[in-house]
Amino acid sequence: MSLTFKSYIFIAALFLAACKKDGDGGYSHNPSAPIVVNTFSPMQGATGTDILITGSNFSSDTTKVKVSINGVPLKIVGAKEDRILAFLPAKTGSGPITVTIGENSATSTDQFTYQFSYVVTTLAGSGSAGYQDGKGEAASFNFDGVRSQLSVDDNLNVYVPDGGNQRIRKIAPDGTVTTLAGSGVKGFEDGPAALAKFNNPCGTTVDANGNVYVSERNGNRIRKITPDGMVSTYVSGPNEAGTKELTSVIINKNTGAIYWSDFYGDGVYTLKNGNVTRVINYSLPCTITMDNAGNIYSTHYDAQTVRKYTYNAADETFDNGVVIAGKNAQTGWEDGIGESARFNRPWGIAIDNNGNLLVSGLGEHRNSNNIRHINTTNNMVTTIAGVGDRGYADGKGNNARFDTPTGIAVDKNGDMYVLDLVNQRVRKITVQ
Repeated sequence: MSLTFKSYIFIAALFLAACKKDGDGGYSHNPSAPIVVNTFSPMQGATGTDILITGSNFSSDTTKVKVSINGVPLKIVGAKEDRILAFLPAKTGSGPITVTIGENSATSTDQFTYQFSYVVTTLAGSGSAGYQDGKGEAASFNFDGVRSQLSVDDNLNVYVPDGGNQRIRKIAPDGTVTTLAGSGVKGFEDGPAALAKFNNPCGTTVDANGNVYVSERNGNRIRKITPDGMVSTYVSGPNEAGTKELTSVIINKNTGAIYWSDFYGDGVYTLKNGNVTRVINYSLPCTITMDNAGNIYSTHYDAQTVRKYTYNAADETFDNGVVIAGKNAQTGWEDGIGESARFNRPWGIAIDNNGNLLVSGLGEHRNSNNIRHINTTNNMVTTIAGVGDRGYADGKGNNARFDTPTGIAVDKNGDMYVLDLVNQRVRKITVQ
């Protein structure tokens, strides 16, 4: 736990007093002797936590003392020969503490455990169904029950399928919403962005060249929007009989291959040698994401699980998949490791820069209006925002509320964007 403000002032005062007593500039580091780091306290904490480090051969000249965790520098408050007071910046991460003075350094044997905090704000949306470009709450969306997956590019622009308005919207980092493509008329038409027609767009992804790919829930197509504003059809979905629902679309950044989930087509598809090919055959894939190795992760609506499908780059195929979180057909809201965790209609999924997964619950009057984190090293599932019940509230962690948060995306900084369907808003979760 972070020290209180009074403790902070008290300890800082001790440092100042100690330096004054030692006189003549206080303690100086001996470059011929090693630095020793003995202990630090507390052992865990969040942004702003004060850490008291004990050891020897430090220095009272704070301009020469450096403290870091994972290479992230901490702010030095005070120092003397055997103590350093520092506090954590945002997103420090966990790891041992390193003290560096001049050419010498020493690292603790114990690890500090960083406790991330997740702050939910509203990026854009008035909360009422409508169509209006504008900034923040001046903009309006009409998701109209279309369960959608959004995406974000390296410039932190968010691409939002606006199903009820039959448009693709773009949100700039400052919350300004513009219309990227779509005339607002439901149907099918390629051409200039303002004249194009979509049939319930519900997934987006963007490639390295700025092309945006859109999956259509009912159009059974993947569309492509170029940076110069031309809409074309990348591919029409499988020509098999039955209802289709192309719920999400992703790109393999290494190969450029496009994959999409077909909810009622029971699988994941790609375009291979000019033919639409099912590469994963499993019931009701909701949305999918992909790691740097090309492995696909999918939420499964009825199975109540998150599965991993391992990619074989040699022949561009996938295995039959394994459950990494949740237990087949077992509903609930429980954090835990692997199959001990429980989900209630998991829907949105995204992967962060550390290879960990974020899953948004579908809601639908179930206790799943929340955001879950899956550590893919040990398959530990934790709830990071929301507590399951329906509502609308910005705030930190379990103080926030969502209503049917169907889509989720992660930017290069690790911050998240959530399509909050019933609330008609796009929310941002800042990681601290």
